[in-house]
Amino acid sequence: MIPDKEYLFSSSFLRASEGAGNVSARMARMLEAPSAGQLYQVVSELFRVSVPATEKMIFDAAFNDAVEKVRSAVPNFAVYYPLLYKYDCTNIKIAIKCAVQEIRSFNEFYICGTVPAQQMQEYLQRDMLPDLPPAMAVAAWTARHEYSKTGEARCIDLLLDRACFADMAEKAAAEGVPLIRQIVCMRADFANILACLRIRLGGLPVEAGRSLMARVFVPGGQVALSMLLGEEENFAHLEQISERIGDCYVKDAVRRAVSAADLSGIEKLFDEAVLLACQPYRFKPFGPEVAVRYLLIREAELANGRMIAAILESGSSADTIRERLREVNV
Repeated sequence: MIPDKEYLFSSSFLRASEGAGNVSARMARMLEAPSAGQLYQVVSELFRVSVPATEKMIFDAAFNDAVEKVRSAVPNFAVYYPLLYKYDCTNIKIAIKCAVQEIRSFNEFYICGTVPAQQMQEYLQRDMLPDLPPAMAVAAWTARHEYSKTGEARCIDLLLDRACFADMAEKAAAEGVPLIRQIVCMRADFANILACLRIRLGGLPVEAGRSLMARVFVPGGQVALSMLLGEEENFAHLEQISERIGDCYVKDAVRRAVSAADLSGIEKLFDEAVLLACQPYRFKPFGPEVAVRYLLIREAELANGRMIAAILESGSSADTIRERLREVNV
């Protein structure tokens, strides 16, 4: 693990690159936008990026700008790969689904992954795998093979999701930053708990639901599959799961999820719990955690921006917007 003092320059640089105003001021500016088109202009001003030809891509462009700032400043950018693998995972899924449908061009790959979007485009044009993270590379080949045999599109998602979390956990362990290991573990647990809740709400027969949960389950968390399945015929309840969790942020989020109105509310609690894990490092002067917090807050701000844009386009009220936004001022 690289000593904290090696992050002195990058920590100062990233704090100076946070954008116009503070987090609260930026959120207020986005909420004041009267239309989606004007929101895109506000995001451009706040994060100092140009509006792309496809205006909705402004959020991806703004996050990629943050990623590139981290890449240019930190001593070893690979430390942060586990935070970006999910974008690679989505791009690989898109590439495979385009390939099996013989679609040879797609212009909206995420540009903020560890594998350049241009390489994903080459995958479509030449049917050649780019340099992917190891587990996802194997899963990409397996997914193509399984789809050709079964025609089940869901197998692509299931195989790639599991591989993505495996790559995240392995890379986080190799690079040795405790906060990143914690975030990867939290995200795996939250993904599994949400999957469990969705399957339960789906009304599948018990055995079919338990079988699907075994396929959906991703590695890297502290909540074992057996904890989710429970000892009886049906899935464990959130209260039972929370009793067996060690991480305080995960335990608190799961306990609060018991009284959430719906899955959207639970997702919001889980997303905010990941951000709260960064709070102890808010005033740390330098170290790898400064860039972690910078990336996660920027990602959450832009996720809020996407929600605001979607709600503005749908014509919903301001109250609807506010109740769905993540708290990012941590």
